[in-house]
Amino acid sequence: MRFSCFILIILFASCTQSQQKSKPKYIKFVEKNDSILVLVKNPVLGFSFLKIKNLEEKTERYLDFTKPDSIKLLSFEKAKVDTVSILKKYEFSLYYGTSNLKRYDTLFNYGLPFLKGKRYKILQGQNTNFTHKGSFSRYAIDFKMNIGQTVCAIRDGLVVNVKENSNKGGRNRRYLKDANYVVLAHNDGTFSQYVHLKKNGAIVEIGDTVKKGEPIGYSGNTGMSTEPHLHFAVYKPTTNGFVSIPFILNTYPSSKYRKGRYARNKN
Repeated sequence: MRFSCFILIILFASCTQSQQKSKPKYIKFVEKNDSILVLVKNPVLGFSFLKIKNLEEKTERYLDFTKPDSIKLLSFEKAKVDTVSILKKYEFSLYYGTSNLKRYDTLFNYGLPFLKGKRYKILQGQNTNFTHKGSFSRYAIDFKMNIGQTVCAIRDGLVVNVKENSNKGGRNRRYLKDANYVVLAHNDGTFSQYVHLKKNGAIVEIGDTVKKGEPIGYSGNTGMSTEPHLHFAVYKPTTNGFVSIPFILNTYPSSKYRKGRYARNKN
């Protein structure tokens, strides 16, 4: 059996129903005169948004960013509330992308995620009964790649996240958060992610801009995985995080990339 892990893109841990007294690291409380101010200190390059959920009133609002910024969100009278009661009432979640993406380029021709002249076998295609199911990973593709094979950007983009410090991997779910990866933001509001890279296997840094076909890292076997391979997908942001989407890959619909077939980069 082969496992491929998908990295859910909530930028940082948010307050959940079971952890209402925990404060996300991008939220800061400041006491000023007789008030308690709630600030967001967003470090994210490119587009991102904060979802502010009022748990008592069951309402949500969204604050969109185009660059790193620090903004006052809420203000309370110190005599009436404390920080614990604020976190009991409000839930804060920071996501990549825009909160209201209406359109994206469904006809863009993405490139294969490896070098020209290379050919790799497909371990798992899209919309399977195995791990590529559900809204987060339904349209992912896995290529069998030995450790150290060059991984390339499938589209021009901005590097918005990199993890490369892990040397752990295995079929157990306890390895799920140990996968190394690179995340790119694209100019139509979509994102791509490249997962299971080897330790220190990223050759790009956050803030770099890359071109379609440019090397960005080296394949590995980190995270929840039973053999070396590359797991990648294209995503659109929603108010609950990333959702994987179908796309055109090297002139073919991504649904054509099925288990057991080979893809060769002739371009």
